[in-house]
Amino acid sequence: MTKNVLFYARHSAGYHDHACLETQLYYGHRFIKENGWTFVKSYADEDIGEVVFMAQPGVSKLFAHIEREKVDIVLCHTLDRLCSRFDIASRLLSELARKGIELWAADPGERITARNLSDYYIDDRSKMFAMGSHIAQVPDDLREEKHFAPLPFGYRYAGACNADGQRIFAFKVVDPVAADVIRRIFGMYAEGMAPTKIAALLNVEGVAGPRGSIWRDAAIRGNRARGTGILNNPAYIGACKQPDGDDYDYVSALRIVSDELWDRVKDRQDAAAERAAGLAGRRK
Repeated sequence: MTKNVLFYARHSAGYHDHACLETQLYYGHRFIKENGWTFVKSYADEDIGEVVFMAQPGVSKLFAHIEREKVDIVLCHTLDRLCSRFDIASRLLSELARKGIELWAADPGERITARNLSDYYIDDRSKMFAMGSHIAQVPDDLREEKHFAPLPFGYRYAGACNADGQRIFAFKVVDPVAADVIRRIFGMYAEGMAPTKIAALLNVEGVAGPRGSIWRDAAIRGNRARGTGILNNPAYIGACKQPDGDDYDYVSALRIVSDELWDRVKDRQDAAAERAAGLAGRRK
């Protein structure tokens, strides 16, 4: 019978000698396929320090998933992408074992037990955590930017490099010029300007729209229920979807719009929806 697998990835924002999230997922998916297992879902965290390891959003969601569904294996790319402290890894391994769940690492491709956990974190610590020792090669079919996920207006892929001069694969940052346009759109709408007039003004001023196109009111208004359009995209308040999932985490470095401005826009949208509903009711 096939085994159900949850994958966990961790991105070190300050140390770019590790595989990025996309590369970790690539090797995780490949390892799952090679073993004939079933991928269920992945969870990920930014590396915010292991003092609060169990409280990190990705870890918390992973354990919540374990509580509600049958899981056979928790898989990570390498053990250093799980955590870098033996005591935390040991506690996690024990917690999973109590629930009948195995812990595996795609590299080196083996099940993690109390015996080899000690080998990795103590006996071979200099090799395991040496600078650059776990730079995973980006697969050839993922290297070209045309294969990257399209980014919302306001963000771009950066040509950042790590300490070894290697490009950080799919590193996303805020585009400051486009971010100013987004904040301006939110501000104009919150002050009462209609999307049609906002688009017309931006076009008169020669402000480039998404992918260099002219501005259209639909690109600004979008569909609130579907989260489309400039005014409805949660990415602008730093909300980032978990890989292969529908859950969001919040990354402050990717925030463009303040909560106060976002809420003002939502309030105006609510008022507009109420007026539209009232007019529709009177027509009946």
